[in-house]
Amino acid sequence: MSTEENQYPRITESLTKAEVPFPDFLEKNFARILIRVELLWGSPEAVAYIESLFLEDRPDPTKPGHSARTDRQGFPMSAVNELVLLKQIHQRYFLTPSQNPHDPFSGSDALLPIETPTNSVLQQSAVIHEPALQRSSDEGALAIDGHPDNAASAATLSTLSLQEPGWTSERRRSNERADWPIIHTQNELFESAKLQHNGENVYPLQDKPVGEILLYYGLMDEKAMRVVRNMQKKPQHKNQPIGEILIEIGIIKQEELTRALHIQAGVLMVDLLTFSIPPETLKIVPTAKAREKQVVPIGTYHDTLYLAVSNPFTFTDRPFFSFLTGLKIMLVFAPQHEIVNRLNLYGGGKSSIEAREEFRNLASKAGSEFSTVKSADEVSYTDISENDSTIIGLVNQLTLNAIDAGASDIHIELFPGSSESNIRFRRDGNLEHFSSFPSNYHNAVVSRIKIMASLDISEKRRPQDGKISLPLQNGTRVDLRVATIPALRGTEFVTIRILASGEPQPLVNMGMGERDMKTFRELFSQPYGLILVCGPTGSGKTTTLHSVLKELNTPERKIWTAEDPIEIVQKNLCQVQVNSKIGMTFAAILRSLLRADPDIIMIGEMRDQETSRIALEASMTGHLVLSTLHTNSAADTIARLIDLDIDPYNLSDALIAILAQRLARKICPACARREEASPLLLDSLATEYYQSGFAKAPARAERDQIIQEWRKSFGVDDKLYIMHPVGCKACNAGYKGRIGLYELLRPTPAMRALIRHQSSAAEYLAAGIADGMRTLKQDGIEKVIRGITDMVQVRSACI
Repeated sequence: MSTEENQYPRITESLTKAEVPFPDFLEKNFARILIRVELLWGSPEAVAYIESLFLEDRPDPTKPGHSARTDRQGFPMSAVNELVLLKQIHQRYFLTPSQNPHDPFSGSDALLPIETPTNSVLQQSAVIHEPALQRSSDEGALAIDGHPDNAASAATLSTLSLQEPGWTSERRRSNERADWPIIHTQNELFESAKLQHNGENVYPLQDKPVGEILLYYGLMDEKAMRVVRNMQKKPQHKNQPIGEILIEIGIIKQEELTRALHIQAGVLMVDLLTFSIPPETLKIVPTAKAREKQVVPIGTYHDTLYLAVSNPFTFTDRPFFSFLTGLKIMLVFAPQHEIVNRLNLYGGGKSSIEAREEFRNLASKAGSEFSTVKSADEVSYTDISENDSTIIGLVNQLTLNAIDAGASDIHIELFPGSSESNIRFRRDGNLEHFSSFPSNYHNAVVSRIKIMASLDISEKRRPQDGKISLPLQNGTRVDLRVATIPALRGTEFVTIRILASGEPQPLVNMGMGERDMKTFRELFSQPYGLILVCGPTGSGKTTTLHSVLKELNTPERKIWTAEDPIEIVQKNLCQVQVNSKIGMTFAAILRSLLRADPDIIMIGEMRDQETSRIALEASMTGHLVLSTLHTNSAADTIARLIDLDIDPYNLSDALIAILAQRLARKICPACARREEASPLLLDSLATEYYQSGFAKAPARAERDQIIQEWRKSFGVDDKLYIMHPVGCKACNAGYKGRIGLYELLRPTPAMRALIRHQSSAAEYLAAGIADGMRTLKQDGIEKVIRGITDMVQVRSACI
């Protein structure tokens, strides 16, 4: 049992059930907080404690007068993300009703927003501390020992009165929720800047009491006002600011009070997730200083630079930036997580909309530059050089946009009769249009890519493969695998694979079920034998093998790999690149590796009979051999190897395990909609589940048994829930990331006998099912029941 499972058994159980990784960053850097969460896990106090960690500028009980500490620093974003994830998982399995109808964390949603404008947890500065929690006698609410205390907000709060506002609005009578007046575009910023420049109010409710602002925006009603008024009459709440009381009793969140204070003070609020910032504005503040001071320049108006910060009331570096830029500085508010996200892209990446627009503008600029020399009809492919600065900039921008978008592949295509070359990105396995550029310089772009990949630009009749090592602005490098293929009328298509970099994924993060994970670990821990991972191209086979090697990579083992190409580099692995041009094929390398005293050998792919035979012999002579095969299922893999004329007796003795896998798109947890699965839907899923393994319809009793097992394993209060994609800024049409679907076949004595008799794939499948194997679709259906993906993705990934 791991250290986490020993020390945090409750948290580990829920995270394992949800198939999410353990919060290693918290465990390493904030173990005290994680221990407290473990003690409270399963109770409403756990959620209250996590929420309390995000209140700003907490008083320090160890200091005289409980004054707020200004030397506290915010949580790193890694800690914030893990805390929010813990809260989401807790509310998924231990539903906690809220008394606040506007609480975005209340309700029945299984997974809650992480980076959306309504999520107040991430839209404020988090402070590293552990506040004392106590039960308040007022209204039975959970009170937190402490209150916001900074130079501006405290002064503002102390002047608030509880008198009834002297107006009544339709919104207040109907208790509707109004949208915050947040700036989303440059035009909106200029209009507000103009008002400020003329000395006018930017908000209708500017300078009004905060209580009046909160009433207008539907964050509280008359009943809440009466509760606050009664609480202020009691000694413990006498002279306590209204905002502080409203937060204590759960009527509003800290972020909502913060926005109300900004409206009162006339501070502009901006949505950095959608705001388009001109490149020339970003250049005003050096990248290093912007990151150091946590600011983002968003626009200029006359001689004023508008600077987005997370707390305009306490920001003290205004004179510094005024001296640095030579401009007047006007502060605007943006949540801390939006500033961090924008700074991660500062000087390089853009939002997907901005990236498309910027690339399109760059392509249009290139076309106009070339057309100034000749008319559009006169421009030919040979007139445009691959060494032209515009072409170089176009290719560089294209690759950076793809990396920022998280794409795995770039496709550059020119179809017959088209006036534009098409660019498509593959993200999370889905191919989507990105942009285009005039077809007149398609050849120049292709030649530029060939030069970067060290390919022959004069050869346009044969396919070519190459590799690019691209430096990034943050000091890291990313490898690109380039493939050019000649098509109709001398046109070449280009596909660029963005290779995985850095450390391999931990095996526990691959999405494998608990039972399969335990069995798989036992199998690859054996000293010798053959382990195969099968699936189509792009199904994550190499990633899985490197995750296995990461666990096997110890000083006592000598590990060799033969790969084409080497996509993931690990320390202490002897990795060899296949190069068929000089005779370094998989088979040739494998023969050499057997003379290099290996303990473990990983072969990128068993493509032919010779490689397969050598690998099988190696697995029978004291070596653990891992490899991949392009087959549809685990059962088909055995039949394929026998078709390659592999000795079935040797195969039956050497084979340890076959893992078939696919990748399915995950439902975005930030916007997913959860609903209880109907009996009709459960019957349909149970029928498809049974048919996947037995190729026949189940009886009523068999369907009921399957559903009952799901309720026992995945149910919440004996109910099963299904997640539906919705779509938000953080995802792609309701999906974000991918999850593995697995089928683990372990040869039993009965199956080894079938292999020796060269049986059919159907017989291997039946033997595996009898031994408890789940098919790819069955594993996918269980992940649907668990709210990780949906049946559309499962059916598209496997038969």
